[in-house]
Amino acid sequence: MSLRIKSLKQALFIWLVLPLVLLIIINAIFSYRNSVDAANNAYDRSLYIAARTIAEESKLEGGRLKIEVPESATYLFESNIGSRFFYQIVNEDNQTLVGNAMLPSPSGQTENSVNYFSLVSFHNENINGLPIRLAILKHSLVESADLNQKSGTKGLITIKVAETLEARNILISHMLRELLLGQTILLIALTGLIWIVINKSLKPINRLSRYLANRDESDLSTIENKSLPKELVPFIESLNIYLSRLANLLTLRKKFIGNAAHQLRTPWAIVKTQVGLAKKEPMNEELAKIIEGLSKTADTSVRLTEQLLSMTKAEHGYEIDLTKNVDLVALSKQLVIDYYPHAQKLGIDLGIDCQVNSLVVRGSEILLSECIGNLIDNAIRYCPSGTQVTIRADHDSLSVIDNGPGIPLQYQEKVFNRFFRGDSKEPGSGLGLSIVKEIVLQHNLKISLDSPYLLDSENYQSGTKITLFIPN
Repeated sequence: MSLRIKSLKQALFIWLVLPLVLLIIINAIFSYRNSVDAANNAYDRSLYIAARTIAEESKLEGGRLKIEVPESATYLFESNIGSRFFYQIVNEDNQTLVGNAMLPSPSGQTENSVNYFSLVSFHNENINGLPIRLAILKHSLVESADLNQKSGTKGLITIKVAETLEARNILISHMLRELLLGQTILLIALTGLIWIVINKSLKPINRLSRYLANRDESDLSTIENKSLPKELVPFIESLNIYLSRLANLLTLRKKFIGNAAHQLRTPWAIVKTQVGLAKKEPMNEELAKIIEGLSKTADTSVRLTEQLLSMTKAEHGYEIDLTKNVDLVALSKQLVIDYYPHAQKLGIDLGIDCQVNSLVVRGSEILLSECIGNLIDNAIRYCPSGTQVTIRADHDSLSVIDNGPGIPLQYQEKVFNRFFRGDSKEPGSGLGLSIVKEIVLQHNLKISLDSPYLLDSENYQSGTKITLFIPN
């Protein structure tokens, strides 16, 4: 099963934290087992000390066993919380001499034996259904020999010492809580440290990302890699190679379109001249229609050539000086004068409504003239005779408004795309508004389209309004 990770930061964090969690869990298991063994060994040693103490106080006097169980033998167990202490002494015949006769005599394999000098074994048993830890110590007794005897009397006793497991369980539970708390704190601390280290390590990538995001879209220069980590250098070098190739392709594209457009201008100008001369010659009605169609085709082709040149200029606007102050009011007045004869010929009422004396922006007068000119030409071209087209300027925007048929809603998001013409039957190339959009982007302006546009109840019942918003 593979993890689908979209973020480098997330991938680093997961693949560092997951092994860390696994290692901490393994370490916690082994530490817990070792701690439990250490605690059991400590309690077993206490059992052994108690049994040994009892053994040392057991003596043979006159052939009889004398046993004194000191209070010190049970002191350690009496001080434990909830634990109870049992002991029993039996002879060689397994007869109880003293103590609790209910302590079992295990016959199975010794469990968890501890190596001591004495013969001692430890067992996990039950007494009345209560689990206990049992220590069994074999002890040999020797009575000192009298002067009249050749050797002393010998005897073997078994000392059983047991305790219940409450104290052990309390200690083990405490150790488990402390261990889990410590491991949890360690995991949280290391996880936080890993997160901090990852964020710090990825800062150069974040800086590079912000730099590329804020970079001008027309800037295709190479990226400096001196301050970047060496792991990013191959990526930056590859990106620089790509940028260099892209710049070369754009330059070639610009040259091709520009040269092609310039080369097309001359033959189409000749075609228009020849068509004009042909119209002056006597001809029948059918031939006149053919010549008129040829004239319209020539006009459309010339317009397309001009728009291709305009598109090339707009796309490469970063190579043009965009720092000059351009007065859009003055520019619009001149464009209205230039387009007025053509509008009158088509029966279009073209005018200008200035709410301000000037509207200055920084940019290229050539490109901005092309932008507003395309908006005016687009309104004149696609509106029927009798339409009013108004250029309105106010303190932060310039609008081209018409009361024509408007733009259908399903086309409004596409009209700024190249070569999109919708269902229009008017001649054209579909480049006018895409040129406008490109110039708007080059000048950091904003553009909006409202259609149908309702101005008032008397003049503009419906139509289109395209507005250029000037940044403050």
